[in-house]
Amino acid sequence: MKRSVVVGVVSLLLGTALVAVAVAAGAPGDATRGASVFAQKCAVCHGTTGQGNGPAELVLFPKPRDLTSGKFKIRSAPTLPTDDDLLRVVTQGIPGTAMPGFGVLTERERRDVVAYVKTLSPVWTAQPAPPPIAIPAPPPRTPALLALGKKFYADAECLKCHGAGGRGDGESADTLRDEWGYAIVPYDFTMPGRMKAGSGVRDVYRTLRNGIGGTPMPAYGDSLSEEETWALAYYVLSLSGGAPRAAAPVENGTVRVRRVRGDIAAEPSAKLWRGRPLAAVPLRTLWLRAKQIPEVRVAAVHNGRDIGVLLEWDDPSADVTALGVEQFRDAVAVQFPVRTTALHAHGHPEPSYVMGETDNPVNVWHWKADWQLDVARYRDREDRFARVVVDDAPFVREARSSSPEAAAAGVDRHDPLFVTGRAAGNPMSRARSSAVESLIATGVGTITSQPPDAQVVRGTGRWADGTWRVVIVRALRTSNAGDAQLGAGEASAVAFAVWDGAERDRNGQKAVSVWQRLVLEP
Repeated sequence: MKRSVVVGVVSLLLGTALVAVAVAAGAPGDATRGASVFAQKCAVCHGTTGQGNGPAELVLFPKPRDLTSGKFKIRSAPTLPTDDDLLRVVTQGIPGTAMPGFGVLTERERRDVVAYVKTLSPVWTAQPAPPPIAIPAPPPRTPALLALGKKFYADAECLKCHGAGGRGDGESADTLRDEWGYAIVPYDFTMPGRMKAGSGVRDVYRTLRNGIGGTPMPAYGDSLSEEETWALAYYVLSLSGGAPRAAAPVENGTVRVRRVRGDIAAEPSAKLWRGRPLAAVPLRTLWLRAKQIPEVRVAAVHNGRDIGVLLEWDDPSADVTALGVEQFRDAVAVQFPVRTTALHAHGHPEPSYVMGETDNPVNVWHWKADWQLDVARYRDREDRFARVVVDDAPFVREARSSSPEAAAAGVDRHDPLFVTGRAAGNPMSRARSSAVESLIATGVGTITSQPPDAQVVRGTGRWADGTWRVVIVRALRTSNAGDAQLGAGEASAVAFAVWDGAERDRNGQKAVSVWQRLVLEP
């Protein structure tokens, strides 16, 4: 039985308004102000000119939309989205993708971004924006209507892409490309709640009528009658087997760091951590796949000297080695701004949650399952391929390398000339003193290990019954310039990332959260 998650631990910043389907109408935004917000919050993925070529583009799938193309996936009108369509995407994000919701921005800021996006393509001035299509009241869901939907699912050749069972495995699935030549994956209808344009029957009706811009998903507005469209919408939704549709998670919350007495154990089984309430923090997988990591559950404490963070997530397998090129490890990371940050204050002083910025770095504490094994004994290629380092001469008795003891010797006993990474001082070849690495980053592709004397973070992970529990501990304040400095009674920001080795996660292929507010009790 999984531990129940105390959702109340997370203080939801925006309440239920964030996930409402409709967004209240407001005054049009200001494109000049929107350009500034876009540069801060959107350019890391969409690029400074909106062409979908930001620094994070290389680690994202699906790729960020080229906003200069005038092609939009989610719209209530046949050609161009309305302002409210764009506002809804900015507010709520897009399910199943790396596009987060920015509901923490003020409505004015979000409408300013909408106004700026509309300056990036001439389509907004070349043609008047058409009105949204009218969506009539849906008819009752009946067996006859489902049967009709099943018939048109075949007649309209939906199964060529989505497959007979709706799993996204049709005969054309592996060959599909969007208008920019990128591979695109048909939606798996058996997974409820992750349709990009909404997962209600009215949402599916609208998508069938309008299509999805820039993708092979056509519009059926002229080829299916109203009854046929409703039938197909109901049938598509039935392929999930009746699984309930999950409410859209609120991505921005507060992690409260409780004050405790005594030492903080870097051991998840310690009494300090048993039964401690956990806050569920939603994650987005940056590289689309069927098996996603929907959340990491977090608890945090401090004693005035040290801070400890407990991280828990579901993973059916423990991947603890990465000695072969085909092996990938499980891992988790906690990220802080190097400078104490009032999250989402005026002007948004926080760095990008996507690995920081050039003049606004982040400090990352990265626990790695294979490093934990290395702390006990450094493991190298000989642990996977016996005798790969020492030459073996089994028919020469005097040859020392033929002894089992020599073949099993640790890397420290070998001549450095033959262990080049260690001899060259490669930080990845050092003897491990901790399962956690402290890193600093100033943007995508800049992450750098801190010097040996700055490696002052420790941690331990335990896997059991399909769940990882990892505790990471560090002093609140250090003397290292690249470290986040924390203090009792202060507030800053924190974000999280999880890697699943079984899914071949590594480097930028991971699941991440957006910034959460971090509040330390006095």
